[in-house]
Amino acid sequence: MLAKDEKLIYKLVEEINEAIYSMDSHFIKLHQNLISDELSPKQIILLDFINKNSQVTIGQIANYMNITSSAVGQLVSKLEEQHYVIRSINPENRREIFVCLDTSGIKYFDREEEIKQFIISRYYSKLELSEIVQLKEIVQKLNQIVLKEGIINEINDIHLKKGEI
Repeated sequence: MLAKDEKLIYKLVEEINEAIYSMDSHFIKLHQNLISDELSPKQIILLDFINKNSQVTIGQIANYMNITSSAVGQLVSKLEEQHYVIRSINPENRREIFVCLDTSGIKYFDREEEIKQFIISRYYSKLELSEIVQLKEIVQKLNQIVLKEGIINEINDIHLKKGEI
């Protein structure tokens, strides 16, 4: 049985999650209408990783995505055909292959930036600056808590509740 405070926290978190889901759904629909690229979630994750790191190796992508180098090679090949990425050999280690954004990949992130700016000017600009700062601080604090607890503890807690440990 949940205590009164726990029930209130549960209800408030449920309302927060519903509001975030509603906003995310709206932003996803907006995004789908403005970006016509037919990319899979894995391709988007790969492109995001490359965009954030400029130039990466197949091994770094495999490690980040927790998939085999062979699977990365297949993803990269498909993206290379459509000019989202380009491969090059590391001149210092010829066995290592670098992957970076190509013309379609650069255009994709240019459009992403335009969408982000649209969302900020259309929605976030209606909040007070102090509210945006407060929202950022709260979200970052919650993220730190989640990261500190770690996934291993969460998995163990789930197994404990199921009586598997």
